[in-house]
Amino acid sequence: MNKQSFSFSTVNLFLLYFLIPNTPVYAQITSDGTLSTQVNSSNNLDFIIKNGNRSGENLFHSFKEFSIPSGGSVTFVNDLGIKNIITRITGTSTSNIDGLLKTNGSANLFLINPNGIVFGKNASLNIGGSLFTTTASSLVFADGSQFSATNPQALPLLTVSVPVGLQFGQVAKPIQFESTNLQLSNGQTLAALGGDIAVKGSNLSVPGGRIQLGSVAPGSFVKLTPINQDWLLGYVAVSKFQDIKISERALIATSDVGAGAGAIELRGKQIAIANRSEVGSVTLGNIPGQPISLEASDTIEMSDFSILASVSFGTAAAGDINIKAKSLLLRQGIIDASTNNLGAGGNINIKANGIDLFGVIQTGSNSRQLNGGDAGKIDISTQKLVLNNGGRISTTTSGTGDAGDILINAGESVTATGVGIINKNSFSSGIFSETKVQGFAPLINGNGGDIIVNTPRLFLKDGASISVAAINGSNGKAGILDINSVDSLTVAGSSFDTDGKSIPSSLLAISQGAASAGDLRIRAGKLIINDGGIVSVSSNNFGKAGDLQITANRTLLDNQGKIAAETMSGFGNINLNSQTLILRRGSSITTNAKGENISGGDININTEILAAFENSDISANSVDFRGGNITINTQSILGTEFRTTTTPDSDITATGANSSLNGNVIINTPDIDPSSSLIELPDSFSDRSRLITQGCPAFQGNSFTIIGRGGLPNLPNDMIRSNQTATIDWVKLNPPQTTQPPKVPKHHPKLITPKQIVEANSWIVNQSGEVELVTLSFQNHVNNFVSSGSKCNN
Repeated sequence: MNKQSFSFSTVNLFLLYFLIPNTPVYAQITSDGTLSTQVNSSNNLDFIIKNGNRSGENLFHSFKEFSIPSGGSVTFVNDLGIKNIITRITGTSTSNIDGLLKTNGSANLFLINPNGIVFGKNASLNIGGSLFTTTASSLVFADGSQFSATNPQALPLLTVSVPVGLQFGQVAKPIQFESTNLQLSNGQTLAALGGDIAVKGSNLSVPGGRIQLGSVAPGSFVKLTPINQDWLLGYVAVSKFQDIKISERALIATSDVGAGAGAIELRGKQIAIANRSEVGSVTLGNIPGQPISLEASDTIEMSDFSILASVSFGTAAAGDINIKAKSLLLRQGIIDASTNNLGAGGNINIKANGIDLFGVIQTGSNSRQLNGGDAGKIDISTQKLVLNNGGRISTTTSGTGDAGDILINAGESVTATGVGIINKNSFSSGIFSETKVQGFAPLINGNGGDIIVNTPRLFLKDGASISVAAINGSNGKAGILDINSVDSLTVAGSSFDTDGKSIPSSLLAISQGAASAGDLRIRAGKLIINDGGIVSVSSNNFGKAGDLQITANRTLLDNQGKIAAETMSGFGNINLNSQTLILRRGSSITTNAKGENISGGDININTEILAAFENSDISANSVDFRGGNITINTQSILGTEFRTTTTPDSDITATGANSSLNGNVIINTPDIDPSSSLIELPDSFSDRSRLITQGCPAFQGNSFTIIGRGGLPNLPNDMIRSNQTATIDWVKLNPPQTTQPPKVPKHHPKLITPKQIVEANSWIVNQSGEVELVTLSFQNHVNNFVSSGSKCNN
């Protein structure tokens, strides 16, 4: 069996593009004379490399030029006790490898050329150990010594210690792979460390081994950590990176039947996988797969139906996929971790400041064997997550294993918009967990996974959706959908499929099978459902509908916005807690039911203000059996009322198949006595003519007023009562003085129109979704009175 072709023709993996200017192939290998390297060739096509300088288990060679012509070969002759063959190129030309590169035994081969390395289309490998290619300037050892290609030693002091790192000089030249058959032995490592790295239509394969591609900037130091007679590349000391591009149907694979899938690591500034390229591994045996890791200091982009995958076809688990970047862009790219056998699927872990998804991130379980493997989990941490034109994050099971869970943590927002179309099939952008029957149905279906979304702002627009579902008759339970949006949650609008059918934006928990639907839980600051958007739990088969729990500060349903729990098999309740709840323009909250002996679900609403206008209904009706129960606890209810049947107005109904099967509607509002704050007034009135006493003018306008019951002053000629007497001390008077009466200036009173308090006669909903009481129109009628003083002794 061709392990290489099986690994990814079966799974479809693909990657991206980078161009390095083509350099002519030089059929020339020459020693630089600094070491005892000997080059022999009888035809200037096939070369034998002998001698070199040995130090412990290391064998050193030094070349002025090192290129293999097309159809040629280079064979390193070495003792079987040699573990590392370390070669450097000290000249100024690129190494063009377009033939066979071969070593004896299991020795590793280091190829160091600071001028660049190109593996041509005809390049191939016959190396027992690992291959490390680099455009670093020197190899650094544990004792501090260096094997330098830019400063070669005439009589170098070679070390017996192990390599600890690769040091780059003032330049970091590129490495390019074009070969269609560059493969190492099982369990080995193929590493390329340089400036820009390009894998252009090439096939890099190490069954059960490791492929490491690192693109670093000049001056970098990359650590080498020994592991099982091999090395891991470490980038702790690297501050700047360069680009990796994989393109033109390139393949990077580490699949193996017996040893388990190997590891793949890509590290750079920008990592691009394009043109139907494939990167991944397939686990085929009973040894777990190793992880695939991509880390970029800037952007990771997948496009043109390229694939990044870790899949299990064996009894062991697939490896995880780990992605870390400043931004992740999927343009018709696929990230897949799934299982088709007893082994579990791999997990997908993504950390990126921004994720823009017009592609697919998915885990799945497709095994139809008893006790099939479970799908892996998807864990995404980001600031902004955007899904457009059919971009999807999904976990599914169509076998006996369970689907994985999906966890989304977005610090700023999650936005899903629109639908995608492939082969005339329409599908919504969004986040999905499904258990479904596909093809031959197993006796037992796995359960769907849960979805948890934590973000301040969540927007579902133009047909986008987040759902947990059991579909196509699956007998597995659907998962739970948990939405936490502390600022706002908007479900708005719809789109159309290729047949013109409307696809509404939605939050859904669905059962179309024998098992129960999951619950839908929403916690939001402001919940807006408008323009045909739907938030729903439902069942249209034997499975019971789940419950819908909503907790929000403000809730607005507008223009046919809908909250529903609809069932053909029972249950499906709505519990809604919101400070304000407003329904407008044909919006609805329903727990309607169909089916024999199927009651409508219950609706429990707790709100300070409930307002429903323009034929917006709250209903718990059952077509064939008993209506559900509706309980509303509110401070104020506007625009709607309980009715025994639906009308063109806004209704609250709980109708059954007949009037004897109607449900209960309870509306609790505060018991307020309108007379509790009134003040008792006297029932007798004083003679107004006795309230005015003619007095003589005084030189000073002083006054002494007593306000009694009802605000009326005592009469001047009333008798003084004991309870009205005040005790006043004697005051010593000064001698009388003759004075002229002061001139009192004439005072013309200004007419002051008081601000009129006007009763509200209507209401509006402001931009924040709040209700304001307003007066639409009024006329100001104010009577102003001016009284002149009475004359005395006239």
